[in-house]
Amino acid sequence: MTEQDRLVWHDIKANGSASPLSTPVHSSGSGSAALAPHPPAPAVRPFSASGLVHHIWNPFRKKSGILGVIYAQSKRNRVVSKHGKLNTFRRPDEMEEQHRWYFIVKIDSWRTRYLKDFFISMIDFPWSWTLLGFAGSFILSWLAFAALWYLLLLYHGDLLEDLEPNHKACVDNVKDFTSCFLFSLETQHTIGYGVRATTEHCPLAVIIMSVQSIFGVMIQACMAGIVFAKFTKPTMRAETILFSKNALITLRNGSFYLICRVADLRPNHLLEAHVSGHMVKHMLTQEGEEIPYHLHRMEFGAEIDGSQDFFQMFWPTILSHKIDEDSPLWNISHRDLSTSSFEVVLTMEGITPETGNTIQVRTSYLPNEILWGYRFIHNCVVYNKEASKYEVSFTNLNMHVADRTPRCSAKEFSSRRESTASISSSESLTAHL
Repeated sequence: MTEQDRLVWHDIKANGSASPLSTPVHSSGSGSAALAPHPPAPAVRPFSASGLVHHIWNPFRKKSGILGVIYAQSKRNRVVSKHGKLNTFRRPDEMEEQHRWYFIVKIDSWRTRYLKDFFISMIDFPWSWTLLGFAGSFILSWLAFAALWYLLLLYHGDLLEDLEPNHKACVDNVKDFTSCFLFSLETQHTIGYGVRATTEHCPLAVIIMSVQSIFGVMIQACMAGIVFAKFTKPTMRAETILFSKNALITLRNGSFYLICRVADLRPNHLLEAHVSGHMVKHMLTQEGEEIPYHLHRMEFGAEIDGSQDFFQMFWPTILSHKIDEDSPLWNISHRDLSTSSFEVVLTMEGITPETGNTIQVRTSYLPNEILWGYRFIHNCVVYNKEASKYEVSFTNLNMHVADRTPRCSAKEFSSRRESTASISSSESLTAHL
């Protein structure tokens, strides 16, 4: 047993579970060193640091442990990742069960619901599926109408080898299915090479040609709309929206605030940008109802007092949440923060001026990513006298400095202020009498 393994076993005996940062690293060298067996893994609590211990293959696991820590930080049991990805998926057994019942009793299922919303489903498909559907819709329509043209000419007798001298064909210069396919393609896209053409001697051919022309325009309009919508979909616009790495709890004008900073890298900023927040935590009602993942509303704003959720993104902006009686952080102190299990999810929405589409950007903060007693340094905006412009720096987005915020909870701080104020008023009244 190595020295690192002995430290881990000592930590397990003392605390009942191994620390994520003290997990032994197994090297794959030529020497086969005897490794101590791992004890049974403790139960993992959502949003807790105990979920970092995984006995699976990790390509980032090195002897130094630095990359392993970074990998573990990005794979915590969080609802929303730091990059805004929603960490949810649908149960595979549920999908298979619904799919099986759909073919037995023909009940409505998730597949038919997606097909009812065909346009949005096509936009959400990957580009490979969209291009495949784009090409397949045209090829299938060409083949379908080519079959109709072939059946019409076969019924009219235009494909016979020995034709009468005065025979009037429905379509000139069409002799087999290949020429029917070429004529179908030319008709649907109005190519008009001048070799194959319909005649006035076959009214049914005129009707089929008219229907195919209308159907071809509909396919082109639908597929062009889907491709254009995918091109204008601002999927990667969120990559230029930056949130601060940590959220801070600080004291402003006698009140506690949870603050973070957001910035837009593009010069064309979002229009009507606004922010909202939620806390994901475990809740237990007075009647004993247990809600494992409750979304508690948190008001965020760009004003100092946490009001006004609409703001302008001229430069990095600080978003504030006032910790008052309605805040879920009202009873949490600095000591409680390290043992709490919750996740603060921030959602920012705005309209892109280029396309007019609405985008939504998310991030989240775990308790270990919230720093108590810090405030941001206001050095992201500086007026440049030489350029006569405001110079914006995004490298200082995460810079903060410690302040003198009390380590007690906001509720306790408010009670202390009220008691101090009442004592002062009593003393002043006594002195006046």
